[in-house]
Amino acid sequence: MGHRDISQLPKAHLHLHFTGSMRHATLLDLAERDGIALPDSLVEDWPPELSAADEKGWFRFQRLYDVARSVLRTPDDVRRLVVEAAE
Repeated sequence: MGHRDISQLPKAHLHLHFTGSMRHATLLDLAERDGIALPDSLVEDWPPELSAADEKGWFRFQRLYDVARSVLRTPDDVRRLVVEAAE
């Protein structure tokens, strides 16, 4: 049996957090729609600089993730997120 190039094989996500897969443009669009103030690291300093070296890095990540998740307000927002992730 011959070897196949791995880049040509089908791929699948085994575990995907939808919020973490949100397009940056979608995050900005939904936040603007509802007047949600995002921290600079989710607007201008994209992608945010994160460190897993200590507990502080984890809490910063969690805070930013929670803010990003807060823009999902309606069933249509979630539909958009899932459709864009599938694309």
